[in-house]
Amino acid sequence: MLKLKDLYTFMGNNFDYLLVINDAEKVIYTSKLFARDASPDGESLKGRKISDLINPSSLNTFRSAMAQARAGGRGISVFTPADDESISIPLKTGHTCLLKGEAYIFFSNKLTELGSRNEWEKEERAKELSCLYNVAEFIEVSGSIDEFFTKLPHILSRGMLYAEEAVIYSEYQGVEYGQKPAGNEFISVQLVVGNERKGEIRVGYLDDKHELLHEEQKMLDEVGRMLHLALERKEFRARLTLKQEEEAEYNERLIELTKEIETRTKELEEQKSNLDIVNSYLNRVKGNWEETKGRLETMFKAIPDQVVLIDKKRKVVMTNREDVEPGDYCYRSFFGREKPCEDCRLARILQDKTPVTLTMRNDDKYLQVHALPVFNQDHEVDGILEFYRDITLEKTYDQQLLQADKLASLGQLVSGIGHEINNPNQFIRGNVKIIKQSLEDILPIIDEYAEAHPDFQVARLKYDFFREHIMTLVDDMAHGSERIKGIVEGLRTFVRKDDGLLVDTVDINTLIEASTRLVHKEVHKRAEIELDLAEDLPIFTGNAQKIEQVMINLIVNASEAMREDVKGLVTVRTRLEGDAIIVDVKDSGVGMNQKTIKQIFDPFFTTKRAKGGTGLGLAIAYRIIEEHGGNISVRSKTGAGTTFTIRIPVGGPNQPAKGTE
Repeated sequence: MLKLKDLYTFMGNNFDYLLVINDAEKVIYTSKLFARDASPDGESLKGRKISDLINPSSLNTFRSAMAQARAGGRGISVFTPADDESISIPLKTGHTCLLKGEAYIFFSNKLTELGSRNEWEKEERAKELSCLYNVAEFIEVSGSIDEFFTKLPHILSRGMLYAEEAVIYSEYQGVEYGQKPAGNEFISVQLVVGNERKGEIRVGYLDDKHELLHEEQKMLDEVGRMLHLALERKEFRARLTLKQEEEAEYNERLIELTKEIETRTKELEEQKSNLDIVNSYLNRVKGNWEETKGRLETMFKAIPDQVVLIDKKRKVVMTNREDVEPGDYCYRSFFGREKPCEDCRLARILQDKTPVTLTMRNDDKYLQVHALPVFNQDHEVDGILEFYRDITLEKTYDQQLLQADKLASLGQLVSGIGHEINNPNQFIRGNVKIIKQSLEDILPIIDEYAEAHPDFQVARLKYDFFREHIMTLVDDMAHGSERIKGIVEGLRTFVRKDDGLLVDTVDINTLIEASTRLVHKEVHKRAEIELDLAEDLPIFTGNAQKIEQVMINLIVNASEAMREDVKGLVTVRTRLEGDAIIVDVKDSGVGMNQKTIKQIFDPFFTTKRAKGGTGLGLAIAYRIIEEHGGNISVRSKTGAGTTFTIRIPVGGPNQPAKGTE
């Protein structure tokens, strides 16, 4: 069914006078020329009844023509205005159905223009209009698209100037009809359906001796437009028919299914009563199972140790560690390795089928591992269940207890040895003073004798050389004796029982010198010690033994950070900044990365566990400095050494300076 606006456009392109009224005889459309000639006063005709516009005799012609058109015939009417009988416009009549109601179409060309045309033009125009009419009729009556395009050349050639020599070619959805025109001289129109090109019509002649007319292209465009509308309708009808067939098939199937459903419903109702009984029982079982499962999952997650179920392929099946996904290999997810552990418990259990308990080391941690076999129905090992317990703290405590026991034994030993060393050392110190005083009195006498006897020797040495060095040797003996005394006193202080009280008067430079003497032999293997101690530093109240412990720890750590192939340098520097004493312990060692710096003061963190390190030294040092109201910080860069800085407040400017008490 044509849309009304398309019909108006089609008729307006072909006829000058056009009048459309509905089945209520009201005007719904007029062409501009008809409105001008039928209403000279310019009043709009739209919406007005035709009986109000024309005289009675003219109205009779309209109603007669409308009846003939509605019956399928062709009628002629005459439009004569009621107030001006000098105007008479003869009109042909057509009838069409609209979406709502009916419409009657009255049309003709201007008589004056038809009269001015020559007979040949009239004949050609009549041929074109006849061709368009025949195409429009054939569109409606053709049984199929194939039938239409097959007969289209016969119908369309009648509208050409040279009908006998016209060649009509069409192509639709890949199917070709008719003969293509010779050469490139032809007119054409594209066939578009649903905004998609579906084909083409070409019109030409057998040869190039005839010229194609503009009116012929215009006629072909009108044919293309009519085909566009007709094909749109046919595709819509085809879809509608297909939908209706599908609906019919669906309804038949629906009836069959309804019967099947009724039968099955009866069967299902019987089964439902049986299933309700079973379902009630299963609900009770499921409730008990869910409760048991929840209880077991809670217990499993609450286990403080790490638990993992591993299959025979070493893949994790289940674990209480949230950061481990099931399906990964156990050695990769738990230990960060790319191959199985050397002491793989699974391999041992697959062979022996007995539980395994052992202690293993993973990075800086010690783990106690209990592995239990998991058997299948055939009593074959299907996997293992492993429990990992972190015993690093216990191991460290064992080491600390052993170290404490050694220190206690060392304290007793040092006390006894110190006493044994100090007694003969007292003789040496006292005798060295007497020897020095004796030499000071005797040497002037010997000098006079040596002047008189140039070849005089003492201890088989020439007197001049002896005289130059003898007092230095005596001073070295005295200094060595004093050093023995200082070392013994330092050892006694270091192993002395500490009450933890901050009641000592601490001279930081003296403590640093004592600490350096104690560790000199150990440090000297890897580095030299350089002291840069500021003079007149104030003293402060604290715990001398703990401060000495901090200095020994930092100096020894600094020496152990040196490269293996180069003897390094450890520099200890003191200075006063405001009301605080600053101590820098700097080394020229390998330095630390940022990750190590962030963890360096954490308990049990160490980079020297393979060498017996416990990871407690710096943590204890940090706590000791905090007890004194100070702080300790670190600066380091890989390959550029490390500097530990201690800051200890001394109580403000009123604190007495060294030696001023």
